[in-house]
Amino acid sequence: MHQSMRSEMPCRCRIHLHGSFNVIHDLTRPVNESAMPRQILKLANMKKYIASGGHGLIETLFVLFILAMLCGAAASAMLWMQTKTQMQTAAEDLLNDVLTARTEALSREKRVSLCVAAPPSNSQNQVLPTACAPANAIPGLHTWQQGWLMFEDDNNNGLWDAGEVLLMRHAALPVSLAATGNATVNRYISFGASGRSLALNGAFQAGTLTVCVHQSLSSTGWLLVVNAVGRPRLDKAQIANCP
Repeated sequence: MHQSMRSEMPCRCRIHLHGSFNVIHDLTRPVNESAMPRQILKLANMKKYIASGGHGLIETLFVLFILAMLCGAAASAMLWMQTKTQMQTAAEDLLNDVLTARTEALSREKRVSLCVAAPPSNSQNQVLPTACAPANAIPGLHTWQQGWLMFEDDNNNGLWDAGEVLLMRHAALPVSLAATGNATVNRYISFGASGRSLALNGAFQAGTLTVCVHQSLSSTGWLLVVNAVGRPRLDKAQIANCP
């Protein structure tokens, strides 16, 4: 009786054609993968991979594209933060050196000046400047971005000459920055023995230096303002067009 019931039960089978012979799998029994032909095993594994959520080439390329965009945005943001930090440092260095020049003039009881540094020649490999920009240079050709010198200005000409005491030198600012002054302070800032800012003719000297990101539009920058009595201050401002 058991034999007749077993023979009448339908066989749930799947037939695979493989070469010149047929492979029959009884779906009611677990599959013995070691007994399956290699090609069928590969196909079964591929189906399992796809069913388990595998990614195709297009999906992988899309993910790589998104990662590249995110990395580029992060790099740009870090570069901008570095430039902003350099800009603030440069503005604070200018402020500190202007304050120092005023203090030195008071303590030494003689004129002390800061001048725009001359750029090094091609044959020089120097970090600190060695001379002031010439007084007869084209306006705007030399700027505070090139660095500056502080010295005792014995002959009141705004230039560091032979025999005058050199107090300090500042290296050029990063090329990503611009540092310029208006007409009254575009070449020098000078303080008399009383601590007042003085032009070369003895009149009071007041002006503004601008530190900003080179060739940027509508960006945040710094203004170093020297008033008529020689007191400097540093203000953050929106610069419409940085040179």
